[in-house]
Amino acid sequence: MLLSDGARIRCDGVVAGIGAAPETRLAEAAHLTIENGIRVNPQLRTDDPDIYAAGDCCSFPHPLYGDRRIRLEAWRNAQDQGNVAARNLAGGQEVYRAVPWFWSDQYDQTLHIAGLVDEGRTTIERDLGEATLAFHLADDGRLVAASGFGPLSKVARDIRLAEMLIAQQARPAASALAAPNVKLKSLLAA
Repeated sequence: MLLSDGARIRCDGVVAGIGAAPETRLAEAAHLTIENGIRVNPQLRTDDPDIYAAGDCCSFPHPLYGDRRIRLEAWRNAQDQGNVAARNLAGGQEVYRAVPWFWSDQYDQTLHIAGLVDEGRTTIERDLGEATLAFHLADDGRLVAASGFGPLSKVARDIRLAEMLIAQQARPAASALAAPNVKLKSLLAA
């Protein structure tokens, strides 16, 4: 690979993440606050009480992560936020609290992530043979994220169950998370 400064790096492959910039020109023209996107409150309302924002363009405080302000670039977030914003425009006061979620197919494999991985301080791996799950725990033992890679049939269900545990702010035992024979559904009831 040839870098812009002329340096060469020998490698077998390159993974590049270029990110995305939120489109905020209309919000700027309306004199709304911009902070890594259009700044909204927990109900997705902007500085102007008559204007709400949803989707990739807005940053919001997430209650599951100490009101850390985040912006998510995923279709499900845009859909879920749009629904909450619509209910709030109609007089509701609903706080947006859906667990962040992402997936990507890589040929015959899938990558699923629920939660914010960078919030985890400890990672517990579960080897499923064809797939691997990683559970990310905060210092207090709370499950804050889960990621999985492998065939869709081996990953999707467990990541969905982990998403539910994250939403409950569950503190499952690390030994249970690591054990492939422990059903995650059983941890929901605990």
